[in-house]
Amino acid sequence: MKLNIQPTVIFRTPKFSYQSELADCWEELKLAISISSAAFYETIKEVKANELKDLPPKVYFTIWKYFNRAKFRATPYGTFASFSLLNNAIKPSESRIVVEEALKVRELIDWPHKNNIQLPLADLLQKNCLIFSNSSYYSTPNSIRYIACADGVFELAELDQDDFVIQILTACLKPLRFDDLVKQLNLSDIEVEGLFGLLQDMHDLQLVFTNYDPNIIGDDYFERLGLANAAELPKYLIAQRIALSGGINERSLQAIPGLISMLHNIMPAKDRDALSQFQVRFKKKFEDREVPLLLALDPEMGVGYDELEQSGQNSGFITRFNNKPPKKAEAENIRTALKSYLTEQKFEKGKTVYLNKLVLTPNQKLAALPNSFSMVMSVHDDLIFIEQIGGVTSNALSGRFTMAAGEVEQYAKDIASAEQQANPEVLFFDVAYMVEANVDNVNRRKLIYGHQLSILNFDTSTAPLALNDIQISVRGTEIILRYKQLNKRLVPRMASAYNYIRSDLSVFRLLCDLQHQGLQTNLSFPLDTIYPDLDYYPRLQYQNIVLSSNKWKIKKEVLLGPDQKLLPIAECRSYLNNLGVSEYFKAGMSDQTLCFALQNDDDINAFLQYVQKQGSTYIEEILIPQNSIVVDEAAKPYLAQFVLSISHDEQIYRGLVETSVNAGVTRFFLPGKEWLYFEIYCHQQRSDQILTEIIAPFLTTSSDQVKSWFFIRYNENGNHIRFRIQLNNPIDGQLLISRLMDDLESLLNSGLVSDVQIKTYKRELERYGSNMIEDVERHFAVDSAFVVSLLENQTDDFNKYKLCSLLVAKIIGANLIDKAAINKVVRFMSDNFNEEHRLDATDFKQLNIHYQEFRKTEWTALTVEQEQGFSLFSDSFIRILTQGAPENVLKLLTDLIHMHVNRLFNKDQRTHEMVIYYFLLKDIQRLNATKI
Repeated sequence: MKLNIQPTVIFRTPKFSYQSELADCWEELKLAISISSAAFYETIKEVKANELKDLPPKVYFTIWKYFNRAKFRATPYGTFASFSLLNNAIKPSESRIVVEEALKVRELIDWPHKNNIQLPLADLLQKNCLIFSNSSYYSTPNSIRYIACADGVFELAELDQDDFVIQILTACLKPLRFDDLVKQLNLSDIEVEGLFGLLQDMHDLQLVFTNYDPNIIGDDYFERLGLANAAELPKYLIAQRIALSGGINERSLQAIPGLISMLHNIMPAKDRDALSQFQVRFKKKFEDREVPLLLALDPEMGVGYDELEQSGQNSGFITRFNNKPPKKAEAENIRTALKSYLTEQKFEKGKTVYLNKLVLTPNQKLAALPNSFSMVMSVHDDLIFIEQIGGVTSNALSGRFTMAAGEVEQYAKDIASAEQQANPEVLFFDVAYMVEANVDNVNRRKLIYGHQLSILNFDTSTAPLALNDIQISVRGTEIILRYKQLNKRLVPRMASAYNYIRSDLSVFRLLCDLQHQGLQTNLSFPLDTIYPDLDYYPRLQYQNIVLSSNKWKIKKEVLLGPDQKLLPIAECRSYLNNLGVSEYFKAGMSDQTLCFALQNDDDINAFLQYVQKQGSTYIEEILIPQNSIVVDEAAKPYLAQFVLSISHDEQIYRGLVETSVNAGVTRFFLPGKEWLYFEIYCHQQRSDQILTEIIAPFLTTSSDQVKSWFFIRYNENGNHIRFRIQLNNPIDGQLLISRLMDDLESLLNSGLVSDVQIKTYKRELERYGSNMIEDVERHFAVDSAFVVSLLENQTDDFNKYKLCSLLVAKIIGANLIDKAAINKVVRFMSDNFNEEHRLDATDFKQLNIHYQEFRKTEWTALTVEQEQGFSLFSDSFIRILTQGAPENVLKLLTDLIHMHVNRLFNKDQRTHEMVIYYFLLKDIQRLNATKI
């Protein structure tokens, strides 16, 4: 993989040079404070520069913090810091970057002001406004459900089913003028009057929006309303400094590709726990089916998202593998390598640890790197200090600045375009989301990606995506989104630095988590997260790149002294000197840091106040460059923070797998036609009894009417048996229904069967192919009959496992599939199931013990009938594999095994499947070992 550092660079600078003095900047600082904190400004607005030292200590400390921020912190906030964009920023030789000292300020109306805008819908309809549906709506048997938001809290709202409401919502999935809606609905004048009132109600219920409602992406909302020039309205400011010339010496960046490659090889990819849990629950409920996204997330009809799994009434060996807590990303490899450096006996304080000299074991499986991601860094003479490496897209950090400058918008669009070109089989889309009025300023951005999904806000894009047109499925280990209208795979992107974990909206959380699926999105390497709670951390470096700075733990009780009073400044300085603290250091987290000079009394006094308020803390070294890389026209230096975009053009997303479906093959069989389909709802442990004591005798009695049959177990909307009967003559359907209901009546009356439903049989043509579906159905019949014979004899788990092992051995013996390929797929499936069940070392130990017990257990001989059944079953299995396309035969093998295991066990089928594959793998390993 060839990594490229994009030549266009965004960098950020504090308001003042780090050499500035407070007295010289006081009036400018006051102006910045007036914008960010009107209340505090009232306290200090009359204060002159020569009066600062006479202020109360708390007031002066607050001023000191504001000034400290304005000198040392580059994160944009009001006019306290600014961003710049520099084209062709990476140069072959030394060249200081020169910026304008003056800030160019982009004024936007503050986002919370949207709550003050009240426009009567009746007036808007008279103006022929655009109407846009809340596309989160979907139907249940008796209602319309949709997502709404009340006082910042999302809810799943519901109203009675109404065909006319659905008609309106469907018509307005793309913004539609009111007059055009009337024409499309073909309404009379009297009916139009009723439409006014209905739309008012739908707007109040958040079922529809108008173009006078807010949009978070695209053209600025307030400018669309013509409010941009209202001077009296509160403002949100984005400050920009124009970059005049200069660049970064490319030699200082030469080590970056090697560093990224190394980190990619050793850093554990962190799974999104909620995503993994969702995938497991989805597979259990829907298996390989594709279902509407909104249905999958419905708490009743689907599986929800990011909720605790329900615990079952289980016991025994299988139980230990269910509902295990998520595994933490393994970092033991790195911890072990660092341990010898981080002990006092072997490590000398102040000595740099070099990452490339540590003995680190590469990851066995590498997650792909995103097509673009960010490196946030600062340049200090010959050293580069890394603050962050990663992200799903580098647009996450640049999106907010698109509102301030057209060149940033174009830069972000170029990145999005490159991501799309590298993955032509999918469509990337940005997620428009808003809920926190004060925080959502950071979410405001131009439309960067080709498509947009708006959640509870208006959409100004040309072709909005509809939430209710998105389908979801799980294919292998991937969650796949498909947009029905375009029949394309969708991949979400969030071109915003918003911390989406703050949201309680399940669909938004899922989409944001899906960004990270299969990707290594965090390459940052802070030592304190890998090895927490040490008193001291050394500098960690890769060539000239500092990944983690010197850090010291400062204990509040030491600085307070025995009488609980703060130490004098001199004693505090002495204490810090004895620790080896650098000349400049910082304290705080993320963008809430403060910087201190060890030899400055004001700074040490401020540090003491900080510790008194915050408690024990870590402080981190800061290097003040001798020759700053960024200066203004007057050569005043700035502590700049650079946001590099690192990219590659390898394809990381594949499109949809096309399945051929013959239009001449019947997909649906309505009740009473060729097939009868029953769903028999009962407890999992009651299902075997129903199969052996009700269904088996029923089939014997009805043999003249039944051409074929099969069953499968399912838990969608409750545990049930799906029993399908192919009729010799459809006229016999009512007879069989009546006969089966007679057999089930006593169980229904006693409550042992909670419900019986007759449904339409929908063939899985995409899964098995229209050319094979009838053969697969015949195989399922053979499989079902064999399993029922095992259930009648109460075959135990080990014997069921043994039969699966014999089946695989027979498939290998048929020479249909290369043995090495089968071994490979067994290992693949075993690894995936182990990962799904989050197995740890203790679990593997128990599995190995269980395997040894399995091998020692005496095999229970099959009856003559069962031997015949197994022979028919295995021959049928092999025959189906013979008919499958060569490129799909391994998937067909695992699919058919999955369906067989589902029939064999009445609960915990996926866990049993995990054990079966693990035992198969152990058999393979044992056979290979005996050949050596």
